[in-house]
Amino acid sequence: MSNRLIVFEVSGEYGHFRKFNTTTSPLTYPIPTRTALTGLLGAVLGIERETAPGRFPGNVTPVQELFSSAVCGVAIQLLSPVKKVNIGFNLLDTGNSFFEIKKSGRTQIEFELLKNPAFRVFVQHQDETVIDKLSERLTNNAHHFTPYLGLSQFTAVLSNTVVCSATLKTSAGNTVPIQSAVNLSALTDSSPIEFNQTAHYYVETMPIELSKERVVTRYGEVLVDADGGAVAVRTNTWIETSDFGNILYL
Repeated sequence: MSNRLIVFEVSGEYGHFRKFNTTTSPLTYPIPTRTALTGLLGAVLGIERETAPGRFPGNVTPVQELFSSAVCGVAIQLLSPVKKVNIGFNLLDTGNSFFEIKKSGRTQIEFELLKNPAFRVFVQHQDETVIDKLSERLTNNAHHFTPYLGLSQFTAVLSNTVVCSATLKTSAGNTVPIQSAVNLSALTDSSPIEFNQTAHYYVETMPIELSKERVVTRYGEVLVDADGGAVAVRTNTWIETSDFGNILYL
């Protein structure tokens, strides 16, 4: 894998990354899932989605394969404390029939949203061509499709793009401060985390990888400091960046 690391910031007024196990009132993850981040990268590059389940336009590599964990590392850092608000959305009531919607056929559903979310995203890829194209589009704000934070009405602002070096580091059980969200499967020690007693943490079960048919093939338990602080963990391997501290890929 290339030692070049693309780093950029993502922010917006609102965001919503729906939990897979939520009920009528949709709840949100505190950070974008890896699958949402790869979709964001695909939007920047202009990768077309499927024309039918499992069928793609000619010569199009599905986002799920182009940014799979086998060829691409993706990490995310929280830049602002998690703040959630509830807002009612007026939706069409299709409970009886989608094709026979009455004038009064509206329903209001309360959505849990992230307020003023801001993140730093790290991308490392084994294909230098992908690194070049992605960094060029991000630097020039030349996004092919409009990026958004979970829902199409929540437009995302992508900024502060840099390309820095990334080094794979190894350790024999030493504690390492990690700036990014932590996939707990990367930790191997029996007591892998040194919690800050004054900090607040989220641990969420998130989809990590999709097949090209959009079927989740891997979930992960992801830990993040709610205030954006570093998490001290014991891990055998991690990524050391030249400018942004230590990270772990989702």
